[in-house]
Amino acid sequence: MTILPWFERNMKFGFPVEMLPFFLDRLEGTSLRIAAKVKAIPNDVLTLQPEGKWSVKQHIGHLGEVDDITILRLKEISEQVDTLSSAVFEPKHDFNAQSIQEVCAFFDDSRVRMIKAIKSLDQKILTKSSRHPRLNVQMTPVDLAWFDAEHDDHHLVKISQIISQF
Repeated sequence: MTILPWFERNMKFGFPVEMLPFFLDRLEGTSLRIAAKVKAIPNDVLTLQPEGKWSVKQHIGHLGEVDDITILRLKEISEQVDTLSSAVFEPKHDFNAQSIQEVCAFFDDSRVRMIKAIKSLDQKILTKSSRHPRLNVQMTPVDLAWFDAEHDDHHLVKISQIISQF
């Protein structure tokens, strides 16, 4: 099945603060979803790069790296920076050389830190916003949480597609 590429998605923002618990729950559940997907999958499948694209391990590692950008962006919104930092477009680490346990631990650690960063924000910061550099729209921390949850889902589907080939 063909999926809509991430960069072709039309996204709308402006979520109320009261939606944040729903987005946090999705973000917190990603670790469990990843663990369920990769359980008992051989390493050669986890490192396979179909058509030269990312492997399962690279998708998981990328999500961890994106969490670090989200933490930075939350700080930038808190400081009322005009434009948020750019995203991570290519993995910075060689995730294929690591065990799946190491890659998942990297993701889990970054996700815990990101969730903690969101939950530690003062209520008044949740309505502040800064401009997303690629989308050219104002984003609040609540919008950013939704955006990241959608981004997780995108990569989880990509992971499922790779695994389903074998």
